[in-house]
Amino acid sequence: MVSKRLSREDPRHFLDMQIYLMVTAADNFALDFYFYQFLTNRYQPSFVEMHFKLCDMLQPGNIFGSSMLVALGDQRCPYPPGIYDLRNMTIPFVPKNFPFTKGRIYCNISFTEGGVTRVIIRGSIDLELKTWHKISKITRNVSAPTRN
Repeated sequence: MVSKRLSREDPRHFLDMQIYLMVTAADNFALDFYFYQFLTNRYQPSFVEMHFKLCDMLQPGNIFGSSMLVALGDQRCPYPPGIYDLRNMTIPFVPKNFPFTKGRIYCNISFTEGGVTRVIIRGSIDLELKTWHKISKITRNVSAPTRN
């Protein structure tokens, strides 16, 4: 997994991942996202959580799934075993009323097989939301008024 910026002018960070699936992935995979807010120099649990089955998450309009769908070339569930290169993923939108600007997202990915569910991946990523305004430079020639 790699995080990068495509240019200095673009403030967004993009994520690249290479995934090697050893089993078919569909709704036998679940993703749980827990958002922690950075307060008083530590990460504290917030009320924001998201829970998805894999196929439900990978839908247009989903805050995480939209970018993954583009990286997957709009391939749909189920995903057969193999190598998947997910490039230039970013979160396309953040709700304007999101409750905090600095925090951490913890993610658990679980797999269900034969009626038994177990967490197979745990990870986290830090976030900082900033308002970005593109400012265009406006130049105009100002000349002294002429007298008649």
